[in-house]
Formats: sequence, structure tokens, C-alpha cells
Amino acid sequence: MTALLKNARAALSATAILVIAALCVGCGPRTVGVSGKIIVDGEPAENIRVVFQSASGGMEVSPPAIGLTDKNGEYSLSLAEKKKKGAIPGPYVVFLTWRDPDADENPIEGETVAKESPYKLPPRANSGELKFDVPEDGTKEANFEFDSSAETAPAVIGI
Repeated sequence: MTALLKNARAALSATAILVIAALCVGCGPRTVGVSGKIIVDGEPAENIRVVFQSASGGMEVSPPAIGLTDKNGEYSLSLAEKKKKGAIPGPYVVFLTWRDPDADENPIEGETVAKESPYKLPPRANSGELKFDVPEDGTKEANFEFDSSAETAPAVIGI
């Protein structure tokens, strides 16, 4: 009976370890929900690629989080490398670029296949000037609004 009890305990322990391991598959870093809206000249901006690049200077840098705005200018972030929803809390530099939905991903050299952006994003939208701190509990307010008539000067990049 003691041998039977030992075998049952061993089987139960092995099962518990397998269940815990199965639950942790794809765990990775803790992410929080991050979403927002991009407005250009008072209108929602569609097909804006939103990239949050870690601004932390520590040993462990968070992977980038990306999103794409819909027709309402709304986006939600996901980690670029794991396709896990959200972003890791912390400081980020934000880059915004318009993505032509009809353009080839890898155009033949020398050919221009992308249309001109219908939005007048200012240079600072993709210069590294935009910053955002992702809070520990996430946010639905990672919003960026631009008025192209007020932002005509080119961004200064570098020193």
C-alpha cells in the first residue's frame, strides 16, 4: 500500500508540473493593454503605423510594441516579436508613419508603388520626439493629435 501511495503522489506531482508548464507556455513578459487614437487636422487618421520603442536605458530593454490605426484613428498595441497584446510598462519613444494599404511590402528597387500620405504628419511624428510612459495598469488614452497648420517647421534631428 505504501508503494501504491508513493506512485500516486509521484503521478500527481508530475501532473501538477505538466499543468503549470502548460499554463506558462508563451508567458514571457507581463504586458498591459495600450490603445489610443491618432488625430490629424481634426480628423481620425487611418493606416498610421504606431511603434512604441523602449526608452529605458537599463540592461533589459522592452521589445517594441506596434499597432495600426483603423478608420476611426484607433489602435491597440501588441509586442512585435511575440504578437502578445499590449506593451510592457515603462518609458517609450513613439514613431508614427502612414502605411499605404495598397503598396507592396517589398517594392522593386527604383519603383515607387506607395501613394502619398493623405495626412500631413509633422516631422516630429517620426523623429523620436514623441514620448509616452506606459503605466503599470495600462491605458486607453495613448492619444496623439496634430495640427499641420501649426507644425510646419521641420524637426531638428541630432545635434
